[in-house]
Amino acid sequence: MPIDSACKDWFDKSEKSIPKGKYLFDRKEIYQVPMKDGTKLSTAVYFPRGGSNWPVLFTRNPYAQNKPLLEAVYLPLLSHGYCIVIQDCRGTGCSEGVWEPFINERDDGIDSLEWLSKQPWIDGNIATFGRSYSCFTQWIVADSLPEQVKTMFLEVYGVDRYRQVYMNGMFREDIYTSWAFANSGVKSSQTTGELYKQAIGILPAEDRDTKLLGQKLPFYQNYISEVSEDSPYWCDSIWQILKTMPEKITVPVVITDGWADHHLDGSIQGFEQLRPQVKNESKLIIGPWDHLGNTTGDLDYPDSDAFGFMNLKAHLDWFDFKLKGKGHGIDSKVYVIGAKKWHSIGDWPPAADPQKLFLSEGQRLKEAPSGENVSFQYNPQKPLTAPGGSALLAWITPGFTELPHGIVRQPDYTSRDDVLLFSTEPLKKPVTLLGKAKVDLFVSSSAEDTSFFVRLIEKKPDGSSYNITDGISSLSYRNNAVKPKSYSPGEKIKVSITLWDSAWQFDKGSQIELLISSSNFPMYSVHSNKKGPWAKQTKNSDIAKQTIFFGLTGSKLILPLAKN
Repeated sequence: MPIDSACKDWFDKSEKSIPKGKYLFDRKEIYQVPMKDGTKLSTAVYFPRGGSNWPVLFTRNPYAQNKPLLEAVYLPLLSHGYCIVIQDCRGTGCSEGVWEPFINERDDGIDSLEWLSKQPWIDGNIATFGRSYSCFTQWIVADSLPEQVKTMFLEVYGVDRYRQVYMNGMFREDIYTSWAFANSGVKSSQTTGELYKQAIGILPAEDRDTKLLGQKLPFYQNYISEVSEDSPYWCDSIWQILKTMPEKITVPVVITDGWADHHLDGSIQGFEQLRPQVKNESKLIIGPWDHLGNTTGDLDYPDSDAFGFMNLKAHLDWFDFKLKGKGHGIDSKVYVIGAKKWHSIGDWPPAADPQKLFLSEGQRLKEAPSGENVSFQYNPQKPLTAPGGSALLAWITPGFTELPHGIVRQPDYTSRDDVLLFSTEPLKKPVTLLGKAKVDLFVSSSAEDTSFFVRLIEKKPDGSSYNITDGISSLSYRNNAVKPKSYSPGEKIKVSITLWDSAWQFDKGSQIELLISSSNFPMYSVHSNKKGPWAKQTKNSDIAKQTIFFGLTGSKLILPLAKN
């Protein structure tokens, strides 16, 4: 097989993940596939030996440098009688046209599938597959599949781009500033990592691209300026089409993601929004992985590779079932962190009992609240950086950041007077969190606008602490507002923050902890404590007095705990 020697290790891991097949590699052919506008896309087809037509596995890839890795990971499937097709997206690799991230993938994907479905070497069965951007290229055509497409294997990409870029009005700085400068296509004497490190320090943010690259990056300008979900950019664009795709899918799919991946929320949302009849035949797999399929951080995850390297065993079992009628496919499973094992699910989220824990005096989490309030000072010039978390991406490119991602041991926050840490008593028995935790904060601020950050933590009996999930909200876009809400300094209001999904078992003797602050940079942009578009804010900022209110109708943590 045509495997790059530098990728031999990936190929070996893939081969070991699946049984040995009986087919040998025959040949690789390159087709120049014409789109409706005349642009030709380079499409590599890898054939098994010994037949004239085959079930076909199709993916579209924008990262030319990753093509040898794709070959190394997926060509072992060829030995089981599959024809593999890898296409270079428009303006990338050997394809013609101009590279414009996301814009052309719907039309090009529909045209390419139409071409593919008519090829004489297909036995009438096609599956699409791909991770990250190559998953987007699947989602965005999911309502226009030829009848030959029997399933899609959708990995690490969500369906709600707005919720991916913003959380309650707060921009995900690490993810989208790093991606913008890594994929700008603009030549620079500096490395992309150097550009990213400089960019996150430049205010106003809207000047970053011109100062560092000498030109505007339209897609980045859209991301940082379109804060309101009801803006035409989000409502009348490719992103609105993407958002509606799950309910339009008519074939069963597999959706996979990782608890340490920045697409986790949107992937689960995609599964939850499938039509009931399609959802019943589809599968969801969430493992202890990051965006590259690796385990992360400071905990152990036995049997984390149960689905094979890069989930290749799951691919083979599913494609055999759906394209060949062989075997029984795969089951929906999530990896329960802490329990250190996989848990089979019929649906997500599973049935759970919501438990309310009230924020109380003495920085305690209690079933019965007590106390009145507590305050802290938030200085935007000294933002908190809380290590770990799933809403990070800069780590993926060498030289961008030293900030760890995923589930990592937390530092001692007692030296910071802008961090509040609320704790339960040690647990008398293990409890398991399945689904989305929620934090209802009743707050006031001396600022005209500001933000509140929360992080759910387990403190182990030995004193070590580990992040589980987190979230943030500005006051302007509190409670999932689609446009900014007014706020008067000193006004007491409710701010609800729904955290991303988790499957986590707390040990007996552990304490459940909730961290509250007003920043976590660079996971999120730093709030200046001033109202108005964040990307126009300068380094001039105000110090704010933040107050958290207690009591029966006050601030609380709500945990969906497993019934069994």
